[in-house]
Amino acid sequence: MIFELVNDCIELETERGIAKTTIKELSRYLHEFANYCQQKSITVEQISSEFLLGYVKYRGTGLGPNLIKAVVWSLRKFGAFLVLRSILPDNPARPLRHPKMSPRSQLPRYLSETQLKTLLHSAAQKLNNREFAIVGLICSTGMRPFSVAALKRDHFFESDGYVFELTKGAGYRKAALNASLTSMISEYLADRSDDHCALFLNNRNQPVSKSWVQRLIKKAGQDAGLDVEINCNMLRHTFAVHASDRHGKTITKALMGHHKLTTTAVYTHLSAKRFRGLMNLHAYHKTVLRSLT
Repeated sequence: MIFELVNDCIELETERGIAKTTIKELSRYLHEFANYCQQKSITVEQISSEFLLGYVKYRGTGLGPNLIKAVVWSLRKFGAFLVLRSILPDNPARPLRHPKMSPRSQLPRYLSETQLKTLLHSAAQKLNNREFAIVGLICSTGMRPFSVAALKRDHFFESDGYVFELTKGAGYRKAALNASLTSMISEYLADRSDDHCALFLNNRNQPVSKSWVQRLIKKAGQDAGLDVEINCNMLRHTFAVHASDRHGKTITKALMGHHKLTTTAVYTHLSAKRFRGLMNLHAYHKTVLRSLT
């Protein structure tokens, strides 16, 4: 019975359009849970919050917080499914909490404005319209590589200047595009003679993949001659840092499609130039200036 319900839950999540890798992880953790229930002779009706708490403790013994977080997420999905099917009155996984993550040993790196301009200038000279449009899209929106790969033609609205971006959790949001990026994507589409629904195609006329986008960004950084190795996550942090400098965290939260400011705070590390003007206002700096005059 539990195995059947697990398979039904996975099928429902698949129909919602969740990424294949996410479905694979969900299937793995839920089938492990079903095996555990079978070994303990636990029926669906006997699944309680206490039982799930014990399972999470058993499953996460000696393992890191990332895996425990994935187990908790999977159980929450399954609990919500059982409520949806009216098998249980309440979600028994609701009391489960994600483990506390250890603080970062160092903040993720991001590009300065000069480095970002160097990257875009090099991309404009060395990349074709498709590749330049993708680099520009990630730099100006902070879009993740899987979101770029999932874009369709009908997700692009040239006249209104935005695209529908696939976000984590299989949701969609409007991602605003600047005029130059909108023009680049339009020029790329105008050069295509196919009727494929994907917004970006590779050289084999197949939709670009997440790994393809990642390789493109890495190569673009190498071609630009920067002293750091570029990746998509670094460009996402770069977008967030400079957006936060200019507009603050609240607007940056909306631009990145986050639901909570705490999520945005992971990305928005103040850049060094933000401190220069503030340090000139510091009492110590004023005291030094007076002593020199």
